[in-house]
Amino acid sequence: MMDPFARKMWAAGIWFAISLIVLVVGLKVFSMHQWPTCPDRVISEAANPGKTWVAAILQRRCGPESEFSTRVNVRPAGPLHTGFFSSQAAKGNVFVLREDAAGAKISVSWAANNLLRVRCLHCPASLIGQRDQVWGDVKIEYEFP
Repeated sequence: MMDPFARKMWAAGIWFAISLIVLVVGLKVFSMHQWPTCPDRVISEAANPGKTWVAAILQRRCGPESEFSTRVNVRPAGPLHTGFFSSQAAKGNVFVLREDAAGAKISVSWAANNLLRVRCLHCPASLIGQRDQVWGDVKIEYEFP
C-alpha cells in the first residue's frame, strides 16, 4: 500500500506535466497563427467599378533559397481571407507565377464590372502555373508581350 502523501505527490506531478503540455501546445498554436512561416504579402489591390469585386496581387517567398510565388487573387469586396496557420489565400487564385511581382512587371486593372485584365510584361510561359479565364462572374483577360 502506498503512502497517502506519496500518492498526492504523484497526482500533483502528473497534473503539473499535463498542464505544461497544454501550455506548450497552446503557445505553439498561438505563435503559428501570429507569426506564420510563409505568409502572403499584398503587393497591390484594385476594386472593380461597381465595388463588388477586388483583385489583388499576392506574393510570398518561403526562405532566401526558395523561389517566389506571385498570384492574382479575385474575391468579393471585403477583407482578404487567409488560412489560420498558413496566412495564405486559398480561394480565388486565378493566376500563379513562379517569379517575383516586380521582376515580372505584373499589374491588374478592371476594364468593366466583370472584366479583369492581368498584364504581365515579363512572364515566361514556363513559369506560369495557373491561368484561369473565368472566376465566378468575372471574366479574366491576359496581356503578355
